[in-house]
Amino acid sequence: MKIVKINNYKYNKPFRFNFHSTQTFRTSAESIIVRLEFENGISGYGESTPMAYITGEDCSSVVQVIQNCFSSILFSHEIHTIDDVVGVLNELESECLKKNILHYNSALGAIDIALLDALGKLQKVPVTNFLGSIVREKALYSISIPFLPLQKIKELFYQLPKSSVKYVKVLVGETESENIKRVSLVRSLFGNNVDIRVENNGKWTFQQAVSNLEKLDKFNITAVEQPVARDDIVGLQRLKKTIKIPIIVDESMCSLSDAKNLIEKDACDILNIKISKCGGLLRSKDIAHFAKSQNISCQMGAHIGETEILNAAGKFFALTTSNLVYFEGASFLLFEDSCSNNQFEIKNKKEDKVSNFGLGIKLTNQQLIMKHCVPIVELSDKTVHSS
Repeated sequence: MKIVKINNYKYNKPFRFNFHSTQTFRTSAESIIVRLEFENGISGYGESTPMAYITGEDCSSVVQVIQNCFSSILFSHEIHTIDDVVGVLNELESECLKKNILHYNSALGAIDIALLDALGKLQKVPVTNFLGSIVREKALYSISIPFLPLQKIKELFYQLPKSSVKYVKVLVGETESENIKRVSLVRSLFGNNVDIRVENNGKWTFQQAVSNLEKLDKFNITAVEQPVARDDIVGLQRLKKTIKIPIIVDESMCSLSDAKNLIEKDACDILNIKISKCGGLLRSKDIAHFAKSQNISCQMGAHIGETEILNAAGKFFALTTSNLVYFEGASFLLFEDSCSNNQFEIKNKKEDKVSNFGLGIKLTNQQLIMKHCVPIVELSDKTVHSS
């Protein structure tokens, strides 16, 4: 089947509370939704959640890469098998490198997801069929607590179904005393049976990291995410030798080559694999597979405000990847005033229904996503080839 149209949309649904970390302040989602329309009527949906401080991309650059670099290649290929998808993605990446475009991971990730969604619909199978065997039937999401006033954290806690929250990540900053207050509050609210880890987004120096983590250790922290700057590999190495708390790398790891370098230099314990920053599902699986060969665990990460498109991709990644220890993706907390127990759990859908083919997103849910989308650009095979 051939692609005849590529539609790019800006998704900007507002959050119910502001999301503040050391790297960003957000009041709404900022995603690019990609719809690939094929000649047989099938449409595949993908999503990019670009973060400039991670992959060097933003919404504008993602659209430009898809329009100016990807579109002509996409229109020139037919998609019938997973090998076709792999070949197209490799060609897209090669074209970026040929044109000296270095920031393309999130754009490529959106195309990866859209192609797999469409292929699943064509073959009448879920995307899991292209990722490997099912290794777990369910998993619990971890939730993230951004920079909120202590009272707001309490209010959020009382809205949560307590039996479903077993993993919590607390964002921490540069002020040590504030970090202690926040982590202490979270531990007192959630109790001793909940797994708590912290994330700094690379804003600490080595000495700040050591000092903060020594003081936070009394709260039984299970891991620290990106404690020093993304390029400070020596700092990560030193910290791993100095502290007992496992180190998760996020901003430092966006590709398989990054993962190989970090593992080779013994600079981390866990890789944070975010599907959008790592170039999509297939490249994320490559990273996880290599990590497993080196006895390294991974975290399934998620960006702020992902829609059900990336959420569904994450579920398939979680169900087929054995060396995952944490599962992020509870973006619904940013949008909904109430939530139920089943929203906190990833489950394997076993029913053979049309709605489960591809990403398995129901039409009504697709319509809800598109309700908050603004069209940016529509490309067709005729206009691209004629130009």
